Amino acid sequence: MIRPARAIRVVPQAANQASDQPSDQPSHRASGAEPFRSSRHEPRSAAALTFAACGLASTGRFFVELCHTVNISRSGCSLLLHTRPQADSALVLRAVPGGTSLPEGTSQLLFQLAWMRPADDGWLIGAFALGKVDLCRLAFPPYTP
Repeated sequence: MIRPARAIRVVPQAANQASDQPSDQPSHRASGAEPFRSSRHEPRSAAALTFAACGLASTGRFFVELCHTVNISRSGCSLLLHTRPQADSALVLRAVPGGTSLPEGTSQLLFQLAWMRPADDGWLIGAFALGKVDLCRLAFPPYTP
């Protein structure tokens, strides 16, 4: 069953936050929520790409749900899911009608779950690509006149 994605409140990490603020320094945000910190210095872009996520739930059952990205980078992304995925599992992102277009000849992208944390109505997860995919090129294709 594919469930529609719902908007939820999260504190996404800014693209340059990892290099601007050392990870041992506390954040002074008005919301009181502690943002996810990473020592990775790869730039991230806040882009909402829509996919059907397929994987194993923490219960061991297969799930499929409509999801969107919170931010993307060359090697991975953060996603919002309603279903709690199994830790350290693979996740497949499939193209859906009206969603993000994948490169010609590609119907799905394979990712490895790196981390997860609770969000208002589900789970915020981080995943890295297991293939030669660059989500930034999907979100921001090169200009060709």
